[in-house]
Amino acid sequence: MNWRIVQNGTIALIAAGILYTVIWLYDTALRDPRTFDGWVLFGGITFQVFFSWRRRFAKLPLGRVTAWMQAHIYCGYFVVATFALHTQFTLPDTGLEWVLWLLFVLVAVSGVVGAFLARAIPSKLEANVSQVPLEKISSQQAKIAREVDDLVVGSVDGDGAAVLTNFYTQTLHTFFRKPRNFMSHLSHSKRPLKVICGELEAFERYLDKQGKETLQSIRERIVAKDDLDFQYAHQGLLIAWLFIHIPATYGLIALSIIHVAIVHAFSSGV
Repeated sequence: MNWRIVQNGTIALIAAGILYTVIWLYDTALRDPRTFDGWVLFGGITFQVFFSWRRRFAKLPLGRVTAWMQAHIYCGYFVVATFALHTQFTLPDTGLEWVLWLLFVLVAVSGVVGAFLARAIPSKLEANVSQVPLEKISSQQAKIAREVDDLVVGSVDGDGAAVLTNFYTQTLHTFFRKPRNFMSHLSHSKRPLKVICGELEAFERYLDKQGKETLQSIRERIVAKDDLDFQYAHQGLLIAWLFIHIPATYGLIALSIIHVAIVHAFSSGV
């Protein structure tokens, strides 16, 4: 059992329990608690933004990024509970409230997905011996593609070279030009790799000794390229979700400010 998860989860539950108790006391005193829990909600959402800023300045002595991430995740759970209490488990009435409601759901769902990816993907990548940073994968793939080009060109005079050249033109050239089989890699399916290698092995009987050596070299590069595609799919997914989560968060904060201004304007009789 991960005691850190238990500890952080317990803290989030206690905080939600305290908030519920305060709201109950407001109701008992016949006072509207929505101003109170609204400010708590706005503060919690604003705090969530601090984590992205912390990541940008990872070298500053502001505590470990992993600790900030844990605070970000469990504060997010608390914010979801606060949102449910603030909306009183009902659907919105106005257009602005609907936009706020949908944005919050988008931020919350993408946050949960991101928390899952942050736990699942690094462990999958750590199992890979040859880890390559995302920004270097394209150059590595280009290097492998050039090597395969040279191998195929160098085999034009061998027996069965025409068969190998045709297979390269029809299948391998496209495979090596850019990342492939995105969904298969995310589902850990090796079927596309097995299909290509199986087709490649079918040509072996047409090749002489030198051709078979070339075939083996090409097969090794197919496996290396497939491994880069695996890393690209997982690292890319880990980054891509941020392009949903972060803009939605900032949009939610901006609309929340407008919402607060409107509520205070009406409450003050403006």
